[in-house]
Amino acid sequence: MAAMLLQEPVIQTAIWDALNNYCYKDATFLAERLVAEVKTSDEALFLLATCYYRMGKSIQAYMLLQKRGCPTPQCKYLLARCCVDLNKLSEAEEVLVGSIFQSKTKSCDELEAEFSGIACHVFSLLGHIYSKTERQQKAIECYKKSLKLNPLMWSSFEQLCELGDKTEPCQVFKAPPHSQITPVPQVVKHMCSPNWGRLDMMEFLKTPDTLQQHTLCESKSQQTPFQGQGTPFTPSFANQDSPSQLMFVTPSPALTDSNTLESRAPSKKPVTRRSQQTGIQNNPPVVRKRTVKENKSPRGTGRNPKKNIVSGLGLGKTDLTSDTGTKPLQSDTPSQTQILQIQHQSLCGMLNLLQSMGRAYQALSQYDCRKAIECFQDLPLHHYNTGYVLCKVGRAYFELAQYQKAERVFSEVRSLEPHHLDGLEIHSTTLWHLQKDVELSTLAQELSDMDKSAPQAWCAMGNCFSLQREHDTAIKFFQRAIQVDPSFAYAYTLLGHEYVFTEELDKAMSCFRNAIRVNPRHYNAWYGVGMIYFKQEKFTLAEVHYRKALLINPQSPALLCHIGVVQHSQQKSESALVTLNKAIETDPTNPLCKFHRASILFASERHKEALQELEELKQIVPKESLVYFLIGKVHKKLGNSDLALMNFSWAMDLDPKGINNHETGPD
Repeated sequence: MAAMLLQEPVIQTAIWDALNNYCYKDATFLAERLVAEVKTSDEALFLLATCYYRMGKSIQAYMLLQKRGCPTPQCKYLLARCCVDLNKLSEAEEVLVGSIFQSKTKSCDELEAEFSGIACHVFSLLGHIYSKTERQQKAIECYKKSLKLNPLMWSSFEQLCELGDKTEPCQVFKAPPHSQITPVPQVVKHMCSPNWGRLDMMEFLKTPDTLQQHTLCESKSQQTPFQGQGTPFTPSFANQDSPSQLMFVTPSPALTDSNTLESRAPSKKPVTRRSQQTGIQNNPPVVRKRTVKENKSPRGTGRNPKKNIVSGLGLGKTDLTSDTGTKPLQSDTPSQTQILQIQHQSLCGMLNLLQSMGRAYQALSQYDCRKAIECFQDLPLHHYNTGYVLCKVGRAYFELAQYQKAERVFSEVRSLEPHHLDGLEIHSTTLWHLQKDVELSTLAQELSDMDKSAPQAWCAMGNCFSLQREHDTAIKFFQRAIQVDPSFAYAYTLLGHEYVFTEELDKAMSCFRNAIRVNPRHYNAWYGVGMIYFKQEKFTLAEVHYRKALLINPQSPALLCHIGVVQHSQQKSESALVTLNKAIETDPTNPLCKFHRASILFASERHKEALQELEELKQIVPKESLVYFLIGKVHKKLGNSDLALMNFSWAMDLDPKGINNHETGPD
């Protein structure tokens, strides 16, 4: 019986078929039977561990591989993933490269040779391990190596951007020469192949030549070779640093159906980002930025057709031609050259798309939000109108302090993809800034009903109660967000702000530092630490942390404003005015910067200049009580008692209880 199971792939194929059709219990049952029959089979061991892992039982997969050993590279990689999931980072690193206490660990070339076709994923996992253990430079090197082996590893590029790397996307997502692409084998007996078990089980008994002919004829019968069920292509990139070549499988994209999503674009009404419950605060969220020019032409019009990336994919066409201008394909069975040409067209089109998205994502990670929005808007409409892209655009508007625009974009996400979660914590904070308690309550309830294990849902609930000034309840929800995902830096920041509200500054400081530990480039947390030092009148330390935040986000007028305020507190009024002038040059209509400049001018007894500044500010925020109150003080100093009393009266009418004097809020 054991010999029969080893000689025929029927059982293994049945297991992969169950896995690919989400029948995990059946797959696990069959894999356990296979291991019981063939205890020494490496493939059977890997199959069972994979079944456990896909069922979400990382601990069982870990214990199985620990007990039985890792005889193959695939088993080692799976064990390392289990270790990462279980937060055993040092053990995961030891599995892949050897113990850090050994005199010699494996080099990149040795890892590439050992893991071969899955080396790109190994380097990506190593990058994650190094990043979490504060070895940022080694993490960057691993992510770059992963992308060099497989430029379709988008998550590696995302992590590079999050680490502050500025590698040009055109260098990362660069298509190989036509001569370096080889056709995919029709039957891939790689146990990690996503296509294993996809075909009928009897097809695995066909000879490779028969299966190849069958697949080619089947793909020809479809509208395009990429929309059928044929085997996808495998591009191969020549590695000049190593004689080996990496083969990776790319699923056939179906990007030509423009009817899959409605051609809707964000509306172009002016949007403003909510200040912390008022137009001006002493310490508003540091996510404010410059305003963005409106796109003059409607979405999808006035574009250069050559910029439409999908048109370069060669999809939706039946008369594909070669790069050298050969005639359309006429034969019933595509030749090897024609197959390579189709593969090259599809790969180049996908990499061009990734280049465009990479430029936008990199700009956003550097907080160049205007450029990010422009780059995202240059994407084809059906890619722009997706939850992933729209959430990035919404975040860009949020960082620019344009809350109304951000709210409209996030609402479009909820309409197009109600299942999308990533980025919606920013949506909830946007609604907090806009003081839209009904919409925020609805969002929080919907997210909570959809997935109670998502930190975004608990952040939305926390923001909802924070807006209602129920800070103790909000704190519990933010703590729950951290509990379900301890690596979610934004939840630590929101929790820190709630502790600031309740004057528990030590706990707030701990939260902000935890956010920095999780993500050293989370500038909001650096700002939070500086804010606490400012409250404690430790102005030098406050300025140090504000400047650290400014290094990460150099285009934030709010951060420049806070630096100016802390300089004024250190009796450096002239330096403070220079800093505030720089902030206003960045965003001429920023009310916070103009208010603080007026305050410093007033404190410096430059009353007429202060009054002129306040009159301009009154046009920007006509219902802000603090502006009228300060105007009244200026008129009092100038001896204009009637005007002073009139402005004091207006300030009281706008804010009879003085509730606008709070200093901070969600960031």
